[in-house]
Amino acid sequence: MSPNTSGSNVVHLEDRRMFEQPLIYVSEPGYWRITEEGARNLREYLLKGGFLIFDDFEADQWYNMDAQVLRALPEREWVELDDSHPIFGTFFYIEDIYVPHPSVDVEPRYMAIFEDNDPSKRVMVLANHNSDLAEYWEWSASGLFSVDPTNDAYRLGVNYIIYGLTH
Repeated sequence: MSPNTSGSNVVHLEDRRMFEQPLIYVSEPGYWRITEEGARNLREYLLKGGFLIFDDFEADQWYNMDAQVLRALPEREWVELDDSHPIFGTFFYIEDIYVPHPSVDVEPRYMAIFEDNDPSKRVMVLANHNSDLAEYWEWSASGLFSVDPTNDAYRLGVNYIIYGLTH
């Protein structure tokens, strides 16, 4: 990995430095592919307490993302989260967690994999399916999108980060 001059910290799953990151964010996992080494590292990372967030994928792209996760966590069970889950109120209160996708007409949903497949334990993997929170973050200074969903996208992101750092 070269020095961080762009403000980003991109680490490949095959790079053991991924274990230095408290959370991993994957954008567009509908087209994502992992290697066997990446799957082994991802499994180890998640079981050691890491937190993985998927964002910016819609509709049938779910199936590819799930197939890749299956390689790392064959025992995984997805659970749909509603607004009562603590992850959505870790720091900010959000009146409506279902931030609309900024460019595709789909219904957002939040899916999670829990430690030991036990919903009373920590979320290891969070999938913002039919969502693209990062699009709001990327264009927030331009005024391209309305203030309310942009603010809620930021609130969700902050809640995710604080949850990932404290669970």
